[in-house]
Amino acid sequence: TDYYDMEQELNKCLEVIQKFQPDVILADGYYVTHSYLTELKKYAKLAYIDDIKSFAYPVDVLINYNSGAMEMNYPKLYQDSKTELPQLILGEHFVPLRQEFQNLKQKPVKSKVTDILFSAGGADPERIALRFAREVVHNEQLSGYKFHLVLGAFEPDVEEIKKLAEKHTQICIHQNVKKMSELMQQCDMAVSAAGSTLYELCACGMPTITYVLADNQKLGESSLCGKGVMKSAGDVRTKTGFWDDLMEMMYLLAENCEERQKMRESAVRTVDGMGAEHIIKNLMSSEGKDVS
Repeated sequence: TDYYDMEQELNKCLEVIQKFQPDVILADGYYVTHSYLTELKKYAKLAYIDDIKSFAYPVDVLINYNSGAMEMNYPKLYQDSKTELPQLILGEHFVPLRQEFQNLKQKPVKSKVTDILFSAGGADPERIALRFAREVVHNEQLSGYKFHLVLGAFEPDVEEIKKLAEKHTQICIHQNVKKMSELMQQCDMAVSAAGSTLYELCACGMPTITYVLADNQKLGESSLCGKGVMKSAGDVRTKTGFWDDLMEMMYLLAENCEERQKMRESAVRTVDGMGAEHIIKNLMSSEGKDVS
């Protein structure tokens, strides 16, 4: 069926629901409609995963596991629309990470940084990875560090970055990484776009400098940085002097073992990697209390 028209799948969904008679239905998709959710809710306890607050969803449980979710003020949305407020499961405590990020053993913070991870996300629409590589190889302060660049499947500048890595041994390229947690834990700190990778870095206890490259990243970035979990280099698209500031921030954090230790402790307190289990526990409870 059409991804943008979820009501087309309703008949098939209802066949499956009537066959298996679930206790809970978990819905996810940016194109759900009021009538789609209303129909599903007739058959079981209905939970919906959200991060855009499109409308007052007619569900029993509303899940938003992004940092800053509590600032989205769902109670006001439901009050204004005169819709019953569902059970709320909000915040990064509920981020459902893959098994490799669960129950991780934290290594001690090294006094001297040697390896720095960099991630621009899967597509890198702003072409940040190449600019980052060019900046670090020409920065004398950062000449003693090895930079591990994680390149996504849609990275537009792979060949240019590979050419740069051939000339500069401090650039190491990683593609099609099978176990990201291991690569993260091999490094001492990270620089990452403010997407879902930040939650994985938290679970790994990784001191991280983040930056914004899309509008939907702003809330998560400001929330995590406001809690002292990470440091922000700002919006790469609009900030004057972004690159000079980022290079200086990296150097200062690499030189400050005490600050990196504090950031690690904040990160693992914020995301323990067990978010999926926390969600299920709440979905199966009959109390229906808000959990934030």
